[in-house]
Amino acid sequence: MLPAPIVGYFTLTSATVVRDELPDQETRSRYPAYPIPVIKLAWLGVDSRLHSSERRLGETILLEALEEAYRIVQYSGMGIAVVTDPLTQESDRFFKRYGFLPMGRQFGELQSLYLPMGTIGQLIDPPS
Repeated sequence: MLPAPIVGYFTLTSATVVRDELPDQETRSRYPAYPIPVIKLAWLGVDSRLHSSERRLGETILLEALEEAYRIVQYSGMGIAVVTDPLTQESDRFFKRYGFLPMGRQFGELQSLYLPMGTIGQLIDPPS
C-alpha cells in the first residue's frame, strides 16, 4: 500500500517583533519596548496541482495553522499574534483575505503581515 500523498503543510515557529514594527500607535502603546513574542507562520503550502481546487485546501491548512498557534499561546501564555512573510503578491493577497494586516517591516518587495491573537481567538473559539 502506498502512503497517502502530501497535499499541503505548514510550519510554525516562535519569533519576536519589536514594538515599532507594529502598525499603529494605539497597538504599539500596549506593548513594552523589548522584543514581543509571536508565533511565526514560516511556511504554508499546497501541492501546485491543487491550487485551483474548489476544496479550498489553502484556507483549510491556514485555519489549522491558526488553530494550532492559538493552542500554543493558550498553553504557554506567550504570543500576541501570528506573523508571516508573504513571498509573492498572490500569497500577500491570500493572507490579507483572511484578515492579516501589514506591519512596519519590509520583507523583500512586500511587508510582513500579522493577525492578532484576539482575532484568531474569535475565529477559533467564537463567543456564544
